[in-house]
Amino acid sequence: MNPRKKMSRKLISILSTLALVVPILGTAFAIPAKAAPIELTYWSFHYLKATTAATEKIVADWNKANPNVQVKIVYVDVNNYLDKLTTSFAGRTAPDIFTSEAASIVAYSKAGYLADLTREMSTFKSSIPTGLWKVGSYGGRLYGAPLMTQTYTVYANVDMFKKAGVAVPTTKMTWDELRALGKKLTTPTQYAMGWGLRQPAATFMIMSQNFGGDYFRGLTSSAGAKLSITDAELQVPLRVHQMIYEDKSIDPASIVLSGGGNIAPFIAGKFPMLVGASYVASDLDVAAKEKGLNWTALPLPTGSVSNMQGANPQTLSISRQSKYPKESARFIRFMMGDQNLTSLALGEALIPATSGAAKAALDLKKDSPGWTQILNDAGALTIAPFVLVPQYQKWKDTVAQPTWQQWVQGKITKDEMVKRLLDGWNNLR
Repeated sequence: MNPRKKMSRKLISILSTLALVVPILGTAFAIPAKAAPIELTYWSFHYLKATTAATEKIVADWNKANPNVQVKIVYVDVNNYLDKLTTSFAGRTAPDIFTSEAASIVAYSKAGYLADLTREMSTFKSSIPTGLWKVGSYGGRLYGAPLMTQTYTVYANVDMFKKAGVAVPTTKMTWDELRALGKKLTTPTQYAMGWGLRQPAATFMIMSQNFGGDYFRGLTSSAGAKLSITDAELQVPLRVHQMIYEDKSIDPASIVLSGGGNIAPFIAGKFPMLVGASYVASDLDVAAKEKGLNWTALPLPTGSVSNMQGANPQTLSISRQSKYPKESARFIRFMMGDQNLTSLALGEALIPATSGAAKAALDLKKDSPGWTQILNDAGALTIAPFVLVPQYQKWKDTVAQPTWQQWVQGKITKDEMVKRLLDGWNNLR
C-alpha cells in the first residue's frame, strides 16, 4: 500500500475524531456565563410621599450594595391590598416580601402561607418591646417583623389653650381629666374637640386597654376565642358617647369623618383639641412651618388600669412560596436598621418598633414637644389580645364597625350595641 495514502487515511481518521471531541472539550472547559441576579418582589401599601421616598432610597441602597440580589418594589392600593394578597397566595403568585399589619397576618400565619422569621430576626428581639414581638407572632413563632406602629393621641393647639386660660397637661392625664378639659374648652360658639369616628372599632378596642378591656378571652383554649363585653370593654365607647351627647364637647360634625378629615379644621382653629393617630403629627409639622401652628401632643389618657394601648403594628413578612427566603430575610434586616427604620417611621409619622430607631427618631425630633411626647409613648404599647384572633378582622369589618358607627351617631342604645356585637361574633362563619 502507498504509505502516503495510509498516512492520509490515518490523518483523516484523527481529524474526524478531533471534530467530535473538540466541541465536547469546548463545552467542558467553556467559561460559564454570568448568572442573572436574583429578583425579590416587595409589595408595599405605602402612599405618603415621604414614606415612598424613604422606601425607594432604602431599596436603591440595597440594590447598589447587592448586585446579585435585586429588590423590586410593587405599590398596591391600600384599599384592596388584602384582597390582592389573598388572591396571590391562592394563585401561587405571592410576593417574596410584603408589608401588612399584625391583625391581618394572623389568618395567613394560621393557614401556613408565611415563613417563620423567629431565627432570622433573633438579633432584633431584645430591641423590640415584648408586646410588639408577640403581636407579630402566632403559636410562639414570629411571622411578621414589627416595623412601626401608632398610638391614638390627643393633640392640642397650645395658643387656644392659653387664650382660654387652660393649662396644657404635660406629665399625666386621666380620662376624667380629658373629659374635664373638654368641658372647660367648650363654649357656646366652639366645641372643644374633633374626633374622627367614621371607623371607630380600632380606636375603641386599642384604647380599652386603659381599663383592662380585652374583648377576647380563651385565645389558647380548644374552643377558640370567645368575645366578652364587660364594663371594662364598655368604658371607652360610653365615655366618648357622653362627651358627644351629654357634655357636647366633641363636634358632632367631626364624628362622621375619618381621622384625617379633621386635621384641616383643627389647623384652622375650629377646636383646640383633636384625637387622632400619631400620623397626624406630620400634617401638624407642615402647618407649624407654613402657618405658625403651635401644637403639641398630650400624655396618653390613663384609665383605671393604665395608659397602655394595644398595638397593631405594620409588619414585614416573607411568603412561604418565596424561592429566596434567606435573601428576603437579609433585606428585611437591612430595612430595619436604625437609620432606615427611622426614615420610614418618620415618613409615615409612626413610632419605630426598635429601641435604636426610636432613639434616633427622638434625637431628630428633640425640638418638638409634640413629637417628644409621641415617641416617648412607645413604652405604653402592649399586646392587644384581639390581634391574635384569626376571625377578628372579619368581625371588625362586618359587625363592630357598623355597630359602633350607629352607636356614636346616637342611633342605637347601649343594650342594642352589646347585643349586636355579641350576636355578630357568635354567628360569624
